[in-house]
Amino acid sequence: MTISPRRFTSGQHPQAAGPWPATPLQPFASASLLLAENAIPGDTTSAVVAAHVLECFLVRANYISAKENGPGVDTGDFTYSGMVCRATRLPPHPGAIWLSSTLNWQQNGRRVASGGSVAPGGALSSTVVAPCEGLIWLGDLSLLNAAGVADVDPYAQHTTFVVLEFGADYGSGGIGALVQPLIGERVFGTLKPNRQ
Repeated sequence: MTISPRRFTSGQHPQAAGPWPATPLQPFASASLLLAENAIPGDTTSAVVAAHVLECFLVRANYISAKENGPGVDTGDFTYSGMVCRATRLPPHPGAIWLSSTLNWQQNGRRVASGGSVAPGGALSSTVVAPCEGLIWLGDLSLLNAAGVADVDPYAQHTTFVVLEFGADYGSGGIGALVQPLIGERVFGTLKPNRQ
């Protein structure tokens, strides 16, 4: 018997109860992001309480010229969009371990939330939210080693990255609750070359 996807809300979706499976984009992941979770969500000047590593399938969208710059997007930046393939949460300032090939991944397809998306009793748990900033390593992820050495790929870019939005175009509910478990949570941000 086939069940219409229109029947489900985000809480009723079969993937809402358990861990998400590996996404079909995982073999094509091209970037690792190290992002700061701040004590005050969205305030990049507040204390860092955790680091999040997101392995993503990213595609470059636009080069930002002087007429297109704005908040979080400066002249000379490149915008990237794509999907989260897998993620893990680490202590603040984890050092080189974030690029280790032996990193223990905690979640497929979306950001890790401490205690899940909603803690027992209805209290919200925490995760990294946009805007947030950190580093990007854009290169051949198969070349990464256990030590987390960044210069293993001479063609990789290792620079600053700012996430401007998670979940676009879908968000976490509605159609996003159906689409994201299949292909991953969307991520949109700017690569800032030569600004590490």
